[in-house]
Amino acid sequence: MKEKKFTFGVLDVFLILVVILSAAGIAVRCVLTDENGILARTPEKTSAAVQILIEGIENSSSDYFSEDAVFTVGSGDDEGRLMSVTVQPAEYYVENENGELEIAYEDAENGRRDVRCTVVVEGYYRDGIFMLGGKTPMLPGSSVPVSGGGITVTALIIDTAPIDGDT
Repeated sequence: MKEKKFTFGVLDVFLILVVILSAAGIAVRCVLTDENGILARTPEKTSAAVQILIEGIENSSSDYFSEDAVFTVGSGDDEGRLMSVTVQPAEYYVENENGELEIAYEDAENGRRDVRCTVVVEGYYRDGIFMLGGKTPMLPGSSVPVSGGGITVTALIIDTAPIDGDT
């Protein structure tokens, strides 16, 4: 049997060059689009209206929530102004005689309260997601700490919408 000797051909050199140029292109793109790169996209700071729900707080605690009150939202120093505040008796579920769940409400005078409000905050939209202060994603269904006026509570994010059509 005769052994074949391997020799480089034009096609082999072409394939090696394609692989090297592809790797170089990927590396250049990663460097240029890095957050400090010249192709990095810097989103504009914008305001958003974030609808939140604070469930089951004490009756006296609901007094802290009023329109135009300023609260710190999230774990940073990002402030927001409360708008359209609604306080109502807290909802909870009870089982009826048929074994079905029904909504019941706390005592209107002395029971716990649910607070629904809109808080206006500033941040950036990235890939359709509002980032509070550029760091904290404000996603519907997630929770965020809200503090101010001597009270700290956890709020459920219901919805986020840009103000003045900014995205």
